[in-house]
Amino acid sequence: MDEQRGGQHRGRGPKGYTRSDDRICEDVNDRLSDDPFVDASEIEVSVSSCEVTLTGTVDSRDAKRRAEDIAEQVSGVKHVQNNLRVQQQTPGMTGTTGTSGTTAGGTTTGTTGTTTSSTGTTGTSGRKAGTTA
Repeated sequence: MDEQRGGQHRGRGPKGYTRSDDRICEDVNDRLSDDPFVDASEIEVSVSSCEVTLTGTVDSRDAKRRAEDIAEQVSGVKHVQNNLRVQQQTPGMTGTTGTSGTTAGGTTTGTTGTTTSSTGTTGTSGRKAGTTA
């Protein structure tokens, strides 16, 4: 008989009951850790007065939305403040090798080194003597 009603009383606890912030925080952290689609390694969770705040970075907008949805589904959560930022993934962020120099008469002079860039704008450049860039 209870199954026919559709569980209309779920989430309605005893009068005056409020779930503790620590329990909410632990539950949100567990659910984020268990979700296969969210890398929660850069997410911080804080809870105050049953309001969850998510801070840190994720790798996509989908992950940002999913993290918020996960937090909202935890019992006792009244509001979720999603301060997550999407970290742009660009090739070359981990470090690349670039070469720059000038070629004159078949001889190349210049420098070769490894650089790290947060914008991903490294690579090879060079020009032949007598040409303009």
